[in-house]
Amino acid sequence: MVWTLVGIDCAAQEEHLGLALGELDGNGALKVSRVTLGTAGESAEATIASWLSQADRPLIAINAPLGWPVDLGSALAGHTAGQPLTKPKRKRRVAPEDEAEQLLRRETERVVQTHTGRSPTETTAERMTRRALSALALLTRLRAASPVPLPLAWEPGRDSGVVEVCAEATLRAHRIRAGSYRGRTHKARHARSAIVEQLSSNMSIDVTPDLLTQNSDLLDALICTLAAADFARGLCVAPSDPQRAHREGWIWFRGDGQGSLF
Repeated sequence: MVWTLVGIDCAAQEEHLGLALGELDGNGALKVSRVTLGTAGESAEATIASWLSQADRPLIAINAPLGWPVDLGSALAGHTAGQPLTKPKRKRRVAPEDEAEQLLRRETERVVQTHTGRSPTETTAERMTRRALSALALLTRLRAASPVPLPLAWEPGRDSGVVEVCAEATLRAHRIRAGSYRGRTHKARHARSAIVEQLSSNMSIDVTPDLLTQNSDLLDALICTLAAADFARGLCVAPSDPQRAHREGWIWFRGDGQGSLF
């Protein structure tokens, strides 16, 4: 059975929304055939819906948070301005400097750090929220336009639908040294070129390499197809607390053989 894989590098600004189309064949070989920006000619959801029109097993991998920390939601639900937050009860005492970390990070981000040596990075809580809202809005529009159902997928190797991924976590899981590859500097372009070369050993890339070297949004979208392939192959780390993961969301990344690289 062939999987149709779509990688989405989500962003608050549509001009930075990257899309990639891949295919995972019955032998487990991954081929990426297209990359484009969300503003190229038609809406992102229209582009993706057309890609899924003939899909038997669709899997969409979104590089953006799809949920918020349960503890943060509980603390904010009854909060009044000027009053202290009601902190969740814990089995062990948490140092005051760790309270914010406990409230602002989801369990999946702590698991990613444990396995890869680095937590998924977000510059600010505002940026994280804007990306999450953009991703959820896109997912809503996509579900309305899609010819196939797109629920969240929870069983690696079995479920089709939608998964949350993290491009950097996928690179680290595959032992691909990334460095600072986003941006318009010569150093960033050189880093992207090195990443593309390393990714070539994991997939067949049937797009012009310069597109990926010049644009980090397109490269991240392509990396998302690799994350989707890892899920389809059944190689991802699963949550130990599925109920919490269903509330907060879960970052799917390859779970065998990776380690702390930096």
